[in-house]
Amino acid sequence: MSEGLTLFNSKGKFKILKILLEEDEINISALIRKTRISYKFMERYLLELEREGIIRQKRFGKIRIISLEDNGLTRVLKEFFLTLEKIEKEDYVKGYV
Repeated sequence: MSEGLTLFNSKGKFKILKILLEEDEINISALIRKTRISYKFMERYLLELEREGIIRQKRFGKIRIISLEDNGLTRVLKEFFLTLEKIEKEDYVKGYV
C-alpha cells in the first residue's frame, strides 16, 4: 500500500469503488460507461487503486476485468459504504415521514 489512502480525494475513485461493490467484477469498458469517467482518468485511478491494494485487474487478451481485492481494507470499505447507504435511506425516509 502507498503512503496514504487516496480514495476519498477523488470523486472518480469513489464512483469506481461504489460500482465495484455492486458488481463482483466488471470490464473496463462497462466501468467507463457506468462512471462516465474518461479512459485517461480511469487508467490513472485504476493504477492508484491497484497500488493501494483495493482492486485487482485481470487481463484476457484485450479484455481487462476489474474486481475488488479481498482483504481487511476492502472489507472495511464495504462496511463503510453499507453504513453510508443506510444513513442515506434513513435521511430520505425521514424527509417524508
